[in-house]
Amino acid sequence: MTSRPTRLAYAVVAALAADAAFHLLWATGSTWPASEVRTLSYALLGAEVSFAPRLLLTLAGIALATLALIHARARVTRDHRLYPLLQAGTLAFLAFLSFRAMAGLVWCLGIGTPPDYPAYYWLNLLLYTPLCLAMAAAVFAVSRHGAKPLRLRGKLALAAPLIAIAALLAGAYAWAPTEAPYDPAEAGVDSRYADTDLARFHYTREGDGSPVVLLSPGASWLFAWQEQAHTLAAEHTVYAVDLPGQGFTELHQDFDYTLEAVAEAIDAFLDSQDLDTVALAGYSWSGGWALAYAQAHPDRVDRLVLLAPSGADRPDPAAWEALKPPVAGELLTNVYSGRDAAEASLLGIVEHDEVVTDALIDAFWKPNTRTVNLRSTYLYERGLDWYSTEAAMPATRQPVLLVWGTADTVVPIADAEVFATRLPDARLEILDGCGHALTIDCPDQVDTLMSGFLA
Repeated sequence: MTSRPTRLAYAVVAALAADAAFHLLWATGSTWPASEVRTLSYALLGAEVSFAPRLLLTLAGIALATLALIHARARVTRDHRLYPLLQAGTLAFLAFLSFRAMAGLVWCLGIGTPPDYPAYYWLNLLLYTPLCLAMAAAVFAVSRHGAKPLRLRGKLALAAPLIAIAALLAGAYAWAPTEAPYDPAEAGVDSRYADTDLARFHYTREGDGSPVVLLSPGASWLFAWQEQAHTLAAEHTVYAVDLPGQGFTELHQDFDYTLEAVAEAIDAFLDSQDLDTVALAGYSWSGGWALAYAQAHPDRVDRLVLLAPSGADRPDPAAWEALKPPVAGELLTNVYSGRDAAEASLLGIVEHDEVVTDALIDAFWKPNTRTVNLRSTYLYERGLDWYSTEAAMPATRQPVLLVWGTADTVVPIADAEVFATRLPDARLEILDGCGHALTIDCPDQVDTLMSGFLA
């Protein structure tokens, strides 16, 4: 007669076999039961992620290996020579299921789920979370097969991972870092605001002449362009603008944090200022946004200035890639929201440490403590997909000025060759001894290059 742990193991094995089968199916290019990858991704994970065959085959392999592990553990007792290894693997899988189930319970409350994709909410509520809870209970029963009865110490050891998981979830979703009040005037910024259906955009305007629009860098605000805005205003009408999730722009509706959503935001701002065609400048993330916008709307952009831009289909630095998984992104963003972390970040992206003053630290740190800006950090990291941007580089018709620092620790200088060789009309300038924060690390050189290119 088949024992209860063995029957439960068969149920877990069946679920894992189905999971592996779906991943193998999607690795062939099929998106069944969804119509396309984006819809499938949001339904499964609540975010847009890669469905590359290599990743899907790896996940299928993990599911099959776990299937074999659980099946083997259900058939051995503690006197078997493989028991310690199989038990350790089973407990690790139990911890993962417990983590996913507890996270699912949080997401069932609507916390951390994308509001524009209700399919994930209902699938999480009715399928994913109940299935994880049931599988966790079954795997726990399998882990007790042939083991000694739990004493108090064993019970505490079993409870410790659950307590740790609860603490992680609380840090990610229940903890809200305190916002640090800040007035843009403290940084010498002459603020203006433009109301649109999408957002109340925070921006500045200086000078008179042909229009130049500076998109504030990712995870920062328009203050980063202050030096360049003053310089270019001698010959141009210069706009610097905070896009959604940056600085002091206030959203009026839900925002998707994808390239398509950013393009709509840029459109909305340009329309609010009655700007038909502009020179567009971006820096880091916003360099990729500017490039993607120019590719999608070539009639509205006549020249591009890109400072150490995103836009090549390459992995981000590990610290940024770590923000992509749910829970991890929220937790890390909260943990590193303090002033000390902001100072360390600034020191890490400049070569001239003397530029990092207390006033500069406050100017970059305090606006980023706003809840909407903290959220945008991990939401942009999850939502931005540069595959189409790089693929469209050869068809990008605008003249482009590319500027990179040799000491860039965020977007490696090796990426410069991708842009310089694939963009048909690109001029690449390499600044020796400059870090990623070009506008504050090497402002005079950047001013000279931009002024000459935009003249």
